[in-house]
Amino acid sequence: MHGDVGDLVAALKEGELKPLRDWLTTKQVESGALCELPQWDSSRFPALLPSSRRLADRKGFAHAETLAQLPKAAAESGGVPLLLLFVLLSVEEEWEISYHYQPMWDTLSGAQECLHAHGAMVTGEDALLTRAVLALMASLSEQIRAENAMASGQWAGHEAALDAAAMHAREAIALAGRAVDAHPDVSTYVIERAAEWVVYNTAVAAAVVSVRDFLATGASLDGVIAELEAAEGGGEITDTAYLSELRAHRFSMMELNRVRHDPWLRIDRGRIVYLYPFATLGVSTRAVLDGIGAKAADWSLGGVKPLSVQGSLTLDDVWDGSDAFGRHYQGALLTLPDVVIPGADGGEPVRLQAEIRFSELGNHYVRFTVDIENAMPGELYTMMLRAAPEHGRVSVDFQDAPVPPAATAPPAAPDAEDRGWPRLADLAVHLAEDVGRCLRADRDLKKADVVARQGMFQLVVTVDAASTAPGPANSEPRREVRSATDLLDAVGAQVLTNPVTFIIGGLAEWIRYAAENALSSTATGLIGERTVRTSNTTVVIAPGVAEFTQGTRGSVAEFVATLDALFAGWSLELAGHYHVVGGIESQVNTVERGEDAGTPAPGPPPRTANTADAAESEEDARALTLSQLARALDAEKLRLNDFAIRVRSTVAFIRSPSLMAAPVAADSLRLLLECSGFQERVDELNSMIEEVTDEQLGLTIEKLARQREERQRAKLEVLLAVIAAAGVSGVIQVLQAGFFQDDTAARWAVGGVVGIVALALLLGLVLWPRNRRNQ
Repeated sequence: MHGDVGDLVAALKEGELKPLRDWLTTKQVESGALCELPQWDSSRFPALLPSSRRLADRKGFAHAETLAQLPKAAAESGGVPLLLLFVLLSVEEEWEISYHYQPMWDTLSGAQECLHAHGAMVTGEDALLTRAVLALMASLSEQIRAENAMASGQWAGHEAALDAAAMHAREAIALAGRAVDAHPDVSTYVIERAAEWVVYNTAVAAAVVSVRDFLATGASLDGVIAELEAAEGGGEITDTAYLSELRAHRFSMMELNRVRHDPWLRIDRGRIVYLYPFATLGVSTRAVLDGIGAKAADWSLGGVKPLSVQGSLTLDDVWDGSDAFGRHYQGALLTLPDVVIPGADGGEPVRLQAEIRFSELGNHYVRFTVDIENAMPGELYTMMLRAAPEHGRVSVDFQDAPVPPAATAPPAAPDAEDRGWPRLADLAVHLAEDVGRCLRADRDLKKADVVARQGMFQLVVTVDAASTAPGPANSEPRREVRSATDLLDAVGAQVLTNPVTFIIGGLAEWIRYAAENALSSTATGLIGERTVRTSNTTVVIAPGVAEFTQGTRGSVAEFVATLDALFAGWSLELAGHYHVVGGIESQVNTVERGEDAGTPAPGPPPRTANTADAAESEEDARALTLSQLARALDAEKLRLNDFAIRVRSTVAFIRSPSLMAAPVAADSLRLLLECSGFQERVDELNSMIEEVTDEQLGLTIEKLARQREERQRAKLEVLLAVIAAAGVSGVIQVLQAGFFQDDTAARWAVGGVVGIVALALLLGLVLWPRNRRNQ
């Protein structure tokens, strides 16, 4: 046994988990089920919402699964500690690739609770080593909690979690040391891993404290830089992942230290607007707006009732364009109760204004707004990161929200009774999907659907007033920033010129961002204004500009930022057309192979605006004749043409100078569209439309026409053969009967033969194959 375990431990030290998994399998342990517990994308544990990262609770599953495997592992000496190590390392593997912390916490805590409740079946020396691995699990859980705090800007929580992780690691060392004689290999492995964690977490906790002090006072970071360097080179840490994290922290500390006397930026006054675009499918936007006006006052959105329903978007009059068809950018507005998020390190809660805006063009969006006051770069970074689905888990909920009466509320979300969301992005997607549910509650809008994704967020940041001072300390005298150029030269401006990151790998890593980078583009406007556009942010830098003039700039930026919803909806709608044509093509191929034409097209259609149409077309395509298939194909061709016309008309309107009344504002819109890659998105969509129209649809039409021609030719050949067979003998009989009687009979015989020949020629002309390529 010791030899086998020694080999397993040697593999674990090399980062190989498979040998341990195979060994557990030989003991009939269902290692695959244990592996899936922390995996965010496991099909066994679906999300509570289709588009959401808010996952179902797995703690009970982890408890039950651990309990099911426990007796099998307990039958082998050292089996339970190895089983728990496998669970721990499976969580650690998932942690390397995922920000879905809850399944990891659930797996660890479920396994721990199982052993606390059923630890009696683990006896002797196994019990000590089992407790050591449980302590290691507690340490890992705190390390994940520390990363969650870093991803949400909670310095105090970050430090506390790191201290707790180090404490549990020391406990694991003490317990495993008492089990070395009975289980030398596994105990030594636990001691070495725990020792690494003690050094790592202690060093990073010291770095957290130092950075927090630095940002408050500007104190030197020389001491903590030396401590991080010692932890890297001391030899206790051999795991390359932990070494790389220490190095990332150290590099950030070094850069902070380097610029600690340079001018640092503070945003004295500004605003952040968090935008989560979504598209409605299956019904026209006009029908959506009509439905909102008629019913939205009684909707339940995120478990709350709208405070008001307004039939306009409160835009200024530059949007009163001069389109020849009378089109305008207009829509409806639902105002929701304020949303509350915990403040940093136990400070005052942050309140965000919440709205849902609906546009007749189709670029709908959930909108949260918060003011910026006296924000340093690190604080601004945290505020901007709040929009991302990778933001740490916090508690997001409505403040003082009136709940709609049950009698008038449309069908609620699955978890509406347990309100509260871990991230702003979760709430936004939930609200968008609630819109879809509420629309479908109306019998006239039962085909309505919504497409929303958390990663499709956008931020619009406006800077109204800013200042700089030497170093980050707030107590230093500050100098007013009077131009965008001065602002962009200050330390911390790189937070404004980079997109919100999708991954966070170090403390204050924003300090290492490049202010000038390929991920952003800048447009210069009036009186020194700069607009910086990235893949998920638009920053309007206009210090010293009258606040009321920012309304137009902000509305233009929001308009461009929410066009992602249009493209998402169009792409999904086009996918529906692709599926419908594919189903017809499948039926044509079935007929071409000479098989039963009643075989249905494979696979369900995707969720699109044409989902109902696709389902109906797929059902109707069963056992169809070629003529019926041709009619279905013609109808789909018309729908696809209508879709292409609608898309191109909307795109032309968005780019048209007549969209806005002021030419300067229209130019600003044009520049932002260019910066946002609007034309590239349009070209891509047009290419997809042409692919479906010309390649898939065209080939199917050509194939169908060829089959119809072949069938007509076959009919003609059969008919001519019958005429030939029957006609020759009949003509001879007629001639024989007439010519052997009298002259009158002979004339009738000749006339009859001429009539038969003329009829044959007429039928030949009618049935002769024609080019039906365009039918």
